[in-house]
Amino acid sequence: MKMHSFSPLQSAAFLLASCAAIPSIAYAQQEHGAPSHGKYTLASVCGDYAAVATYGANVARALGHEEMDGRGKLTGSAIVNQPGPNDTTRSIVSIGLDGTYTVNPDGSGTMLLTITLPGGATASVTEDFIITKSKMVDGVQIATEIQDAQEVPSAVIDESSLVVHAYTLRGTPRSCSTGR
Repeated sequence: MKMHSFSPLQSAAFLLASCAAIPSIAYAQQEHGAPSHGKYTLASVCGDYAAVATYGANVARALGHEEMDGRGKLTGSAIVNQPGPNDTTRSIVSIGLDGTYTVNPDGSGTMLLTITLPGGATASVTEDFIITKSKMVDGVQIATEIQDAQEVPSAVIDESSLVVHAYTLRGTPRSCSTGR
């Protein structure tokens, strides 16, 4: 194999041309969908989300919804299908949800919830989440799917179960900042 040698002037010209191309390549990648950092805000979590919770190894299941306002407040409710008083029965109960949330630029965040249990008692829980899918609406990335894990064991069922939720935006993504 024959090696080519370049003069110092040719080497310098090649190096300068290569460096000059880097900003153009970076700009082209940014314009055509390469991942960017810091694209999420409170306004990214906006709308009516279906919420499906799984308790432990499928010990119980909750089906509900949460309305998130794009400003850090949420409300919702769910029904929970949980173990009944003996091994052959199930119990269906309703719970209410009220709370706040934060969103980090990378799409991670935290929900601080007050859960209203059957009978009126309340419990506080913290859930860590990540936006897993989003769509651009009026210049804002709107979360269409979110996954989370509760930091503490279940406040709803009598077991020290890990609780995970999957949220899916119901309906057409809209911007909370413009009301569309």
